[in-house]
Amino acid sequence: MDLIARNQRLILGAGPTGLAIARHFTDLGLQFAIADTRLDTHLLEAVRAHYPDVECRLGPLDRRWLESFEEIVVSPGLPPSTPGLIDADVPKVSDIQLFRRAWPTQQLLVGITGSNAKSTVTTLVGEILRVAGRPAVVGGNLGPQALDLLIDTPVDAVAVLELSSFQLARTSQLQADVATVLNMSADHLDWHGSMVDYHRDKHRIFQGVKSIVVNAEDPLSQPLVPDHTPTTRFAVQSPDFHRFGILETAEGPWIACGTEQWIPVETLRVRSRHMLQNTMAACAIARQLGLTPDVAARAVATFDGLSHRMQPIAVQRGVLFIDDSKGTNMGASIAAMQSAAESRQPLILLAGGDAKGADASDWAQWARRLCATVHTYGRDGRALADAIGQPARCHADLSEAFAAAVSDAIPGSTVLLSPACASFDQYPNYIARGHHFKRLVEAL
Repeated sequence: MDLIARNQRLILGAGPTGLAIARHFTDLGLQFAIADTRLDTHLLEAVRAHYPDVECRLGPLDRRWLESFEEIVVSPGLPPSTPGLIDADVPKVSDIQLFRRAWPTQQLLVGITGSNAKSTVTTLVGEILRVAGRPAVVGGNLGPQALDLLIDTPVDAVAVLELSSFQLARTSQLQADVATVLNMSADHLDWHGSMVDYHRDKHRIFQGVKSIVVNAEDPLSQPLVPDHTPTTRFAVQSPDFHRFGILETAEGPWIACGTEQWIPVETLRVRSRHMLQNTMAACAIARQLGLTPDVAARAVATFDGLSHRMQPIAVQRGVLFIDDSKGTNMGASIAAMQSAAESRQPLILLAGGDAKGADASDWAQWARRLCATVHTYGRDGRALADAIGQPARCHADLSEAFAAAVSDAIPGSTVLLSPACASFDQYPNYIARGHHFKRLVEAL
C-alpha cells in the first residue's frame, strides 16, 4: 500500500484552487487524493460529485498520512503553521509551481505581485495585449485559476499571472520573462509570521527572471538580481532613461519613458495618483514585452479600472461615495486616502474588519492627516480607532458606521470605504462587503 501511495499526490484544500488542481491532474492521468482541514460536508459532496473514486479526508491533518504522498499541492489559504502540515517531511508546492511545469518554456510568462494594485495592473496588461492582437491568458490569484488557463491555450499565448504571497511562498524558479513587485506594505503578517518573511516570499517571483519592472518610489520592490538584468522603472516623477514618469509638454502631461511619449494623462478614465502608478507599471511591462505606445494608449483609453477598487458609486446629496472594498491592507488604504483627498474635501473614511496582525501606526498617521472623520467597525475596529484617536469613532458594523458617516457629510465631501482590513469577520469576501456598501448608498 505504501508503494501505491508514494505514487500519488495529495491536494490539500478542496476549494476552487483544489478543484482546479484536481482537473489538471485528471488531464495528466495522475493519481491523487484530496484533503481539507475544514469539517464541511458541502466540500466533501462537491469533491465526490466530480471525483467519486478519489479518497477525500476532512478535518485535522495526520502527519504520517501526509508523508505517505510523494508531493503535496497546498492551496493558498493554508498557512505554513497548519498543525500536521508544518512537520510533514514531504515536498509542498503551489498550483503556480504546477503551472510553471506545464507552461511551455518558449512561451512568455509575466508574473505580477504586490501588496496592492496587482489585480488592476494584471488586468490592464491583458487589455494591452488584447488590443495588440496578441493571444493572452490572464488569471491566477484574481481568477480564473492559473491551471485552468492551460486548457485550449494558443501555442503563442502570453501568460499574465497575478500572484499572491501565499502562492509564491511555495513556488520556486518561476523563471518569468517579466516580473514585478509593484509595492510592499505590511500585509498577511498573521500568515507569514513577519515582514521579513512576507518580503522574502513576495520576492520569490524574481527567481530565474529574465527582465524586471521596479517601482522607483518603493525601495522594498527592488529585487536582488544581476545588474545586467533588463530593468524598467516607474515613478510619479519626471521620466528618466529606462524610467516611466510624468512628462510635462505644451499639450499637457504625458506618461513617458525618457523622452518617449506613451499616453496623454487626460485620456485616463481615472487620473488619481494610484492610477497613474498602475498605468505606468502596465506600460513598463508592455515595453519589456516589445509592445508599442500606441497600443498601450488605445487600451488605457477604454480602461475603467476594477470593481471595488476606488470605484465611484454615486453622488448623493452632494456627497461622493467611493467603493474601495478591495483595499484589504494598510498600504492599499493609504493609497486610497491619498487619491481621494486630491480633489474633494472633507474626506470621511470607513475602515474595519480583520487587520491580519498588521501594524496600523503609519496608516493611522495618514488617516489623521487626510480625514475629517474616520468611522471604524468590525473585529479590529476598536484597535484602529484607538490607533487614530481623534477623529475616529468605532461602530459595531458597516451599516452603523455608514449612517454615522452620512450624518457627518456635507455637500462637496467624500465618503470612502477603504477598510485596510480583510472582510472575513463579517462578510464572505471583499466583493460582498462592496455590494453592501453600494446598497447602503443606493438606499439614500
